[in-house]
Amino acid sequence: MFRRALIATALLAAPPCLAQAAAAPATAPCLVRVNAAPSAWLIQGYDPFGGTAAEATFGATFTNDGEGECRFRPIFQLDQPPFGLRKDNGSSGNGKPINYALLSMWDSQDVTPRAGRSQRMPSQRELVLRPHEARTLLYKLVADPDDVREAGDFTQNVTLEAQDSQYRSLGGARLVLGLNILPSARIGLTGAYATANGHAVVDLGELRTGLAPVPLQLRVNSTSSYELNVTSANAGRLRLGSTDWYVPYDIAIGHDAVNLTTGSVISAPKANNVRRDSLPIKFIIGDTAGRRAGTYSDTISISVTAR
Repeated sequence: MFRRALIATALLAAPPCLAQAAAAPATAPCLVRVNAAPSAWLIQGYDPFGGTAAEATFGATFTNDGEGECRFRPIFQLDQPPFGLRKDNGSSGNGKPINYALLSMWDSQDVTPRAGRSQRMPSQRELVLRPHEARTLLYKLVADPDDVREAGDFTQNVTLEAQDSQYRSLGGARLVLGLNILPSARIGLTGAYATANGHAVVDLGELRTGLAPVPLQLRVNSTSSYELNVTSANAGRLRLGSTDWYVPYDIAIGHDAVNLTTGSVISAPKANNVRRDSLPIKFIIGDTAGRRAGTYSDTISISVTAR
């Protein structure tokens, strides 16, 4: 019994020097506040046929609200895989996504969360913030134009997080990445035509009743279904200069006959994806008997509207 009492007393009565060594020195806390303004990083008003890149630059501010030094790397993580911008924000995963890239302008690193999170690279710099110090970093969001299939908003939720060397989170903020695609349509011509004063000039050759042997196609690019509006300056008649001599004619675009007398609207079949159509244009010449010799002409206007 006496020995047990001595052992218990020895365990409880540690020397003062040992007690001081066992107490770990307090470390000043590091707390990072991430502020991304705006909180939605959207590439606004992208026209897939406008010839401009689908990209925009945004900023995020990292502030050390703690009393100790902060060392970390900014990391992007997906809130919900799979990777890619989707029209339903990726909630169901339906449809082909639009690929994108996130580029850090601070250290020229690709921080795209393709595998669910940004991949750490040896060349990626560590951000160091003193107590109550703040720093703003710029990021460029670039979407792949080859993946654009329709108009609308395509987004994905991510978290921008400050992670230390042990992959521990020191703070973060949620972001919405996205691409806003405008309804858009463009038209052009291919085939037998020339240009003069900014207009396409089509030579119908010697006017003979029937189909004019002119290979000509109207090319239409649209983010969805579209409408063509066709009008004739002379209401469907080829006119000899400023005289009252005319030759009637008709045209057909694709499989649709065009009423040039009153103007005509041609509607493409409904579709929710990008269309790239090539529509043949046919010229049908009317009665040429008894007409004076000379050059007959008309001006046709064709416009397109995406629906």
